[in-house]
Amino acid sequence: MEKRILVTGGSGYVGSVLVPYLAARGWPVRVLETMEFGNPIAGTPNVEFIQGDIRNRQDVEAALEGCAYVVHLAGIVTDELAAMNPILAVQTNCEAMVGLCLLARAQGIARFIYASSASVYGASEQPCTEATPPAPMSIYAETKLEGEHILKAHLCPGFVGGSLRSATCSGPAPRMRLDTIVNVFCKQAYFDKRITVFDGRQWRSNIHVRDVARAYEVLLRAPKFLVDGLAFNVTAGNHTALEIARMVAGIIPAEIVVDREKVDNRHYKMDATTIRKALGFEPRWSIQDAIVANLAWFEAGMVPNPSDSIYYNTQRMAARMKEGV
Repeated sequence: MEKRILVTGGSGYVGSVLVPYLAARGWPVRVLETMEFGNPIAGTPNVEFIQGDIRNRQDVEAALEGCAYVVHLAGIVTDELAAMNPILAVQTNCEAMVGLCLLARAQGIARFIYASSASVYGASEQPCTEATPPAPMSIYAETKLEGEHILKAHLCPGFVGGSLRSATCSGPAPRMRLDTIVNVFCKQAYFDKRITVFDGRQWRSNIHVRDVARAYEVLLRAPKFLVDGLAFNVTAGNHTALEIARMVAGIIPAEIVVDREKVDNRHYKMDATTIRKALGFEPRWSIQDAIVANLAWFEAGMVPNPSDSIYYNTQRMAARMKEGV
């Protein structure tokens, strides 16, 4: 039997795909999660759930006990969400990361894989490799990059760590999100019959959420010297926002409306040569595959109310702030 993995944020969008994937492949998994959006993967065989907060030392200590590996997904994600509450973003993405690294090292965790983000690159006309100097343009991107630095500062013999700089995830998941570019265009096409694109010329890098789950396991299994202290890009390809809208409309028929007045400064491409050459990782699913899977998800009634805030991180955060939580 494989050694137990702690997945923080394990019932979120990526986690709700990653956790069942790892469990099905024989890894005992423990999830530490606030359950802010409920727990759509409750009852998954070979998985234990602990409701807690990564900012709470007691919760983290309890979750780490008996584990050998950590995949750290938990955090305040997306530019918009972090901008709504910068203090919480720093507390969760940076300060809690320090405590988690210290406790993980003290409790003998052998490998720590951190969920970074393509957002660390900011805006770039050329495809970004891991050697491209980061240029974060938002508080979210700054905190994700700082998380990488925090992890590297705590690495030592016996405590191996690496980071995954993921492109924007797409495709269905038990904890579905409809606020990532491919998914939101799919939602608009299916439910509204109209895709609204802001500007459209900006480049985006995307990947199927199932491929991201595979990438995390690759980093868990890879030889230590190939992972330790390094960051890896992972993407299935680069397209402009308008190209993505056209891909969606080609599968889910819809009108495309381009609003040139609204400009999105986030503009980047990614190069994933390193993870392919060093670790042998290749994506299995295309962006078109994610669109087809989203369509099947919608047709199966898996999104009964596409306006529900459970599918939108920013809406849920706005509601929490209004409630004073």
